[in-house]
Amino acid sequence: MVVLLVILGIIIMFIGAALLYFICSPMPVVRLLRRGMEDALSYPGDYDSVKEQVEVYKDLEYPSRYGNHTYDFYLPKKEGKHPLVLWVHGGAFVAGDKAGVENWGVMLAGQGYAVAAMNYCLAPEAAYPAQIRQICEALTAVVSVAGTTVQYGNRIDLGNVAVAGDSAGAYMAAQFAVAHANPVLAGQIGVASPLEKNALKCALLFCGPYDVKRMFNVEDKKLRLFISRIGWSFLGKKNWSKAPLISTVTPMDFVTGQTVPCYITDGNTMSFEPQGRALGEALRKNGVKVKERYFAREEYGEVSHEYQMKLETENARKCFADVLEFLGECMG
Repeated sequence: MVVLLVILGIIIMFIGAALLYFICSPMPVVRLLRRGMEDALSYPGDYDSVKEQVEVYKDLEYPSRYGNHTYDFYLPKKEGKHPLVLWVHGGAFVAGDKAGVENWGVMLAGQGYAVAAMNYCLAPEAAYPAQIRQICEALTAVVSVAGTTVQYGNRIDLGNVAVAGDSAGAYMAAQFAVAHANPVLAGQIGVASPLEKNALKCALLFCGPYDVKRMFNVEDKKLRLFISRIGWSFLGKKNWSKAPLISTVTPMDFVTGQTVPCYITDGNTMSFEPQGRALGEALRKNGVKVKERYFAREEYGEVSHEYQMKLETENARKCFADVLEFLGECMG
C-alpha cells in the first residue's frame, strides 16, 4: 500500500510539473512544432538537369549578434552578374531551416538568379525584431563579398535585389521590405538596410501572416492556444498583445508609396489568404505595384498552405511562372 501511494505521489508530481511547465513556458508547443516540421522536399521533373547548371555553397556564415547565422548560396554557373534573391524560410517563427527552400533556390538559380537562403535565430531563443535585423546582417555579408573574387562575389548584381520568404519568412521579408522604404519603422525596430535605396526591387511573399494583431481574438480554443504560444515565443512576452513593440508588427501600418512591388500568394486551406489580400490592398492604395495569386475553391479545390513548395504540382508551377515574370518586370 505504501509503495502504491509513493508511485501515485510521483505520478501526481510529474503531472503537476508538466502542467506547470506548459503554463510557464511556450517550449512544449515549440518542441512539438520543431519535431513536426521536417517535411521531405519535392522537386519538379527537370530538377536534376537544372541543378547541373548551378553552383551550391552550403553553410556560409554571416556575422550576427544572434545565433543560427548561416546561409546557403545558389549561383548560376554561367558568367556575368546575377540579380540577388535573399530568401527567409518559414516555420511558424520557431522552427524550420534554410534547407527547406533548396528546391526553389536551385530552380531560381537555373533561371539566372543568385539565391541566398538564410537561417536566423528561432524564437523564443531570440524575440522580434531580432530576425528582421538578421536579414540586414545576412545582406551585409553578401554585400561585403560582392565585387571580390571570394567564391561568388564578383557575380552578384547588388543593384538588383529581391527579398523573399515563405510562411513566417514571408512576414519577415515583408517587414524588411517595408522598413527599407520607411525610416519610421526602421528606426523603431532597429533595422539598417545595407542596400542602396533603389537596389531593393521587389518582395516575393508566399503564404505569410501579415496582421499579427488579428490573431488576438481567435475563437477556436485549440487554435488560440497554439497561436498564444507562437506569439509568446516570437514577441518574448506571455501576454504578447502587450509586448513593447506590438505597435510595429503589422506591415500594412507602415506601407508607403515608396514600398517596393510585391508578389503575394497563398493557398485556400489552413492559409492566411485574407491577410495576404489585406496587404495587397494596402499596397495598391499607396500606388505600389502588386501581383497576386489565390485559388477559388470551386475551381481548384483545396490548395494547402505552402503549396508553392510542391514544385511537381501544377499550382506550384503556375506560381513559379508568376515569380519569373514578376522578377523580370521588376529587375529588368
